[in-house]
Amino acid sequence: MPDNAFPESPLEFGIFDWIEWSDRPAGEIFEHKLAIAEAADRAGFYAWHVAEHQGTPLSIDGSPSLVLSAAIQRTKRLRLGALTFCLPWYNPFRFYNEICMLDQMSGGRIELGVGRGVSPIESAYFGMKSIDESRERYRETLDVFFNACGSRVLNHEGKYFSYKELELYVHPKQKPYPPLWFPSSDRNSIEFTAKHGYHTVLNTSATEAGKLYAQYREVWAKHRSDPGRHNAHVPAPKLGKSQHVFVAESDAEAKRIGEAAYRVWSEHLTHLTRKYGKPDLLNVSPTSPAAVTRLVAGSPATVTQELSGIVRESGINYLVLVFSFGDLAPERAMRSMSLFVEQVMPALRLARK
Repeated sequence: MPDNAFPESPLEFGIFDWIEWSDRPAGEIFEHKLAIAEAADRAGFYAWHVAEHQGTPLSIDGSPSLVLSAAIQRTKRLRLGALTFCLPWYNPFRFYNEICMLDQMSGGRIELGVGRGVSPIESAYFGMKSIDESRERYRETLDVFFNACGSRVLNHEGKYFSYKELELYVHPKQKPYPPLWFPSSDRNSIEFTAKHGYHTVLNTSATEAGKLYAQYREVWAKHRSDPGRHNAHVPAPKLGKSQHVFVAESDAEAKRIGEAAYRVWSEHLTHLTRKYGKPDLLNVSPTSPAAVTRLVAGSPATVTQELSGIVRESGINYLVLVFSFGDLAPERAMRSMSLFVEQVMPALRLARK
């Protein structure tokens, strides 16, 4: 392999969870999600990623650190992280301390997703008056984090935050900090993520993902030796695609149950934009027949065939599965995950070799 070539790696698997609201008590919802993390740990998944949202049925995870700290205690090898922490919603010093605590308590298993937050409506709950302000706060919070990770004393003078000779008594377990993730499906963002070597996950079609990841590989190779790269400590970036999956004994059963649950998820996804009469930035309409196109549902053989095609066309090396979504009963989500682990995952690994 040429020195500047992108370091290709075997296909790995992760899990993403919004931790969606349902009519069940919140304690039961959290217990179900943590059971998924435990099962993922036993099955050899790479990581369990959770969302961060506010005031929407899409997610009751208003504090990823709390959920991750519980998952740390119930897993041994599984890597854990938010995808993403919405940085404009945090005080940078508190954010730094929380990430350091999680990384230390997990023994260095934290994967750090950072972002501005996809919803301007949710950012407004935290006093953000514009997208420009949330972007500025995101960048300043990340700058403070980088600064603190490399120092025993924090000094910072910025537009929104100021720290002078602030002593730091906790630091990340992983050096210089946990691996960074920046999920985005925007071509301009791909330029940024590739230049700095961020892990990333796309929500686009397989065809579009293939184009964007071809761009990522080219940009990454061009800038791999640049000084000051944010994720330079990660030698082989994960290029991921998220995918709702429901596996059942038959295609008919999987499609009937999976598509109904997916429609509930899509209603949750667009809840705030419909409530406030805002445009659907993610282009997912709960009333559109096309809403089920981001779902793969079927028997193990069907799911294997469809996912194999998606992996080939998208050029990914990391497949991020959503097993629990919408109003899917916990026992059905767990059964789907079990069928995937037993019959689909081994076949996908063999197909990728």
